[in-house]
Amino acid sequence: MRVERRVPRQQAENPQWIGADPLRRFQDWRADWVARCPTDPAAVVLATVGPDGRPTARYVDLAYVDTGFVFFTSYRSRKATDLAVSPYAELCFGWLETSRQVRVNGPVERLDPLASDEYYTRLPRPVQLLAWSTDQRSVLDESLTDRIVATERRFAGQEIPRPTQWGGLRLLPEQIEFWQGGPAGAPDRLRYRHTGDGWAGERIAP
Repeated sequence: MRVERRVPRQQAENPQWIGADPLRRFQDWRADWVARCPTDPAAVVLATVGPDGRPTARYVDLAYVDTGFVFFTSYRSRKATDLAVSPYAELCFGWLETSRQVRVNGPVERLDPLASDEYYTRLPRPVQLLAWSTDQRSVLDESLTDRIVATERRFAGQEIPRPTQWGGLRLLPEQIEFWQGGPAGAPDRLRYRHTGDGWAGERIAP
């Protein structure tokens, strides 16, 4: 017998929410999601386009939100090399337990090196070691564990500096779209477009 997974529906938003700041609304929705203790609250799908014009998507960890959406990676990774050629991307947050989805797209820029340094120093030492020991585009020709052990020996008794090939990327939102499940099965969908000096919101068909 097939058992259907039922997702609890949120009540539709008040029409006045069209005028809200989309970054503030995102933070409110994300806080609601995190409060439900998901397995990985930082996970978000990042979609990029490679030099061959083909899209690729993968999960990344959202580090924080300031003027944009910041995540960290190796600058030699597929995502980073894609963005070096076509510096536009989309993030998709699928918060199914709250029957919500948020999509964000826009240009991507590298974080200032000092900001990447500051974030790197707060990472657990095993994560710092991994950043030195792996190259996401290469085929492993030796044990990754051996690489990590060698890196640990190299930096034994000292702080591990940030490798120059690792750092932050910030997606600057040009468009943010909120999708909210409705109590009668009719979702509510709202799109914000950045106008240069603010945001313009509009309700669109689901």
